[in-house]
Amino acid sequence: LRACVVSAAFEGLDTLQDVEGSLGWASVLGGAFEPVAPVRHVPLRVKSGSMPSDVAGTFMRIGPNAAQWPPKHATHVFDGDGMVHTVRFADGAAVYSCAFMETERFKLERRGGHFLRLGEMVGLPGLAKILLTSITSNRFAELPEHLATTANTSLAFTPEGKLWALHEAGVPFRFELDHGGCPSSIGFDTHHDTLSEAMSAHPKVDRRTGETFFHGFTRTEPVNFHVGRAIEGRVTDKVELSLHAGLHHDILITERFVVVVDGSMDWEPASIVQAEAMWKFSPERRLRFGVWPRSAGKMAAEDFVWIEASEAAEIIHTLHAFDEGDDGEKIVLWAPVCRHQPGSGDTVVGDIGPPRMSRVEIDLVAGSVQISSVSGSELRTEFPRTRDDAIGCSTLEHGYSAIQGEGAGVLETNFNFVGLAKWSFKAGGLERAIHFPAGIIGGEPIFIPSASSSGLDDRGYIGTFLWDTRTRESSFALFDARTMASKPVLELKLPSRVPMGFHGLWGSAKKSCTSLMVHATHDLHSDARAGGADNFAPWRTAVHVIVDGTQSAGATLAYIENACGE
Repeated sequence: LRACVVSAAFEGLDTLQDVEGSLGWASVLGGAFEPVAPVRHVPLRVKSGSMPSDVAGTFMRIGPNAAQWPPKHATHVFDGDGMVHTVRFADGAAVYSCAFMETERFKLERRGGHFLRLGEMVGLPGLAKILLTSITSNRFAELPEHLATTANTSLAFTPEGKLWALHEAGVPFRFELDHGGCPSSIGFDTHHDTLSEAMSAHPKVDRRTGETFFHGFTRTEPVNFHVGRAIEGRVTDKVELSLHAGLHHDILITERFVVVVDGSMDWEPASIVQAEAMWKFSPERRLRFGVWPRSAGKMAAEDFVWIEASEAAEIIHTLHAFDEGDDGEKIVLWAPVCRHQPGSGDTVVGDIGPPRMSRVEIDLVAGSVQISSVSGSELRTEFPRTRDDAIGCSTLEHGYSAIQGEGAGVLETNFNFVGLAKWSFKAGGLERAIHFPAGIIGGEPIFIPSASSSGLDDRGYIGTFLWDTRTRESSFALFDARTMASKPVLELKLPSRVPMGFHGLWGSAKKSCTSLMVHATHDLHSDARAGGADNFAPWRTAVHVIVDGTQSAGATLAYIENACGE
């Protein structure tokens, strides 16, 4: 009865909001954000180039995709449910799929429930909805906050072989890929009930040690900010830090340190109701970094050293960080840095200038921060990425990012990715750039190592979806990551439009096998426990498949033994 009453109240408030007017984002960039329906296992044909013989695995990219279209409620472009798009390479062929991340929130709304979204939090009706939500039972569902989110922002592959879809307001959401590369949902990963608070969309995985470092926060008063570490699928450390309610979207790690980015953006929830930016740049708040030495052992708040820059700045995404000096007395961070620009921004971030690639040097001895421009800093660039097996490594030499073009509005600029940039950490700037033909936009550059790649070199490909704003057609392209030639090595024609999205991931065939087997072993474990000791025989088969199918058999077997308990 209560749900019916609340639902009726929301429907009444909906009539006071301009639902159709809130959907203007769907038509920008030639309709690049308009949602699509799921599809499975569609063979792709070559549009140009040829299929590389040294690529086997699955390209994945996630983004918001409204499950109900047109929606009944005012909707922001970021409000959509998570949808993972994949291109699976195997046996000289490529297959495309896309599927929703079916969180509890997704399933509840399919049954007619409703969760308050960003697009609704505008004006007096929006304020009424916020108040109504706060006095009802968690947005119509008996769900804790960390399990009441979408999973639409980022992707990760854990050392234990799990695939995650992430959103900064909740815990990671697990999914798997079938043998054709199609995603299917598993459920939230609470790390064996050791994680009951939000994990941000950008945890950092150290492939050398098997550690996953993460941060998270709640923006309701009192503001809670925490940093943690997970090992073998369990949270082993978590510490709360006293920070203002800022953007705090990303962190960084090196071989010796974990570093929190505390930038100059302030969370201003009152601005939402006035249709202004949720975060606004505060020029009086200087950029600072919280540095924790990994040699300290267990995380403790008093072991974080805070070092402040001499100016206000914000870092939304980091490219790469590494230690410098014989004793690691300096940390070098490469990242797009934004500065104050009054009047710019949208309903998400305001008064913030364009992101420019910069070299940030954190001197632990002098207690100083130096932000320097690099060659190529004149480019507006975001969505920076390195190869995923090199996060924090001091010997990595290259990183990549997407080049932004100017647009008629904020959304048209921020997602108007007109090219790709390759950065040399050793040479100190832009090494090469690709500029797409007029009317073509791309996305985040995902590094795909070739079979001949050894160590941390740049032998491989950059994968990204492309969107033709004139013909309204999508394709998938592989560019040579070493030469950065403007013509793709391969371009595949897609059967339907792929909306613009956020972050991506490459899973090699070996990683995909590991992910499938980790999920399968959980099923076997459940069956065995239910059927008695004799039912553990299927484990032998699973173990043999993993040994034959992955390089990291030892780590996977250790994980299985831990999960199995014998």
